[in-house]
Amino acid sequence: MNTIVVRMSETAFAVAAALAKVTDAEVVSVPADISAEEFARALADPDVLLGVMTRAHGPWMIAQRSAVPLVVVPPETSGDYALERVLVPLDGTEEAAQAISETVRLFCSAGIEITVLHVFDQNTAPAHWDQAAHARPAWEREFHARICAPYLPASCRTVTLRSGAPGDHILDLSTDHSDLIVLGWSQHLSQGRARTVRHTLSAATVPVLLLPAQAGVNAGQ
Repeated sequence: MNTIVVRMSETAFAVAAALAKVTDAEVVSVPADISAEEFARALADPDVLLGVMTRAHGPWMIAQRSAVPLVVVPPETSGDYALERVLVPLDGTEEAAQAISETVRLFCSAGIEITVLHVFDQNTAPAHWDQAAHARPAWEREFHARICAPYLPASCRTVTLRSGAPGDHILDLSTDHSDLIVLGWSQHLSQGRARTVRHTLSAATVPVLLLPAQAGVNAGQ
């Protein structure tokens, strides 16, 4: 039986319960005052599908060590939390798309609304993007062929495009239009790494699901 381990609080348990409905998993709670080391050991059990904890408990050590996905719950989360809309930011790399692929397929099959977001910055905007009549359609075809088609279900391939700082747009879209943010990441926090993950996790007003590279939420396994 798959289990979701929650470091106990009212809001964290509500999020875990909503995820359990999607994944057909059992929620197992551990005390709120458990140490980070003890929680990490609990997540290492082979039956554990993912972990859930509040941001107040300090998620970074767990997030870096855990081989299973971790959901971090902000204080604004309601005790009657419902999971209906998910925001999936993609940086345009196949590694990021592969990291979130199985989880997005699971959410799509459960009827959850998926918004895929890609944000350009000054380093990633395609050449001649100002020639919108030609550049945008060509870029979208390439992005769908390289990122969406191999990794996302056909019903979840509409991409929302923004330009600027990725973290800012993630927070802006998630505030009123999402119940969960899904981020694939490398689990590296060295200088200059994971800037978007850091920014999102520190300021998001909805729960954030961190998916380690090569990990995903796989119900029924």
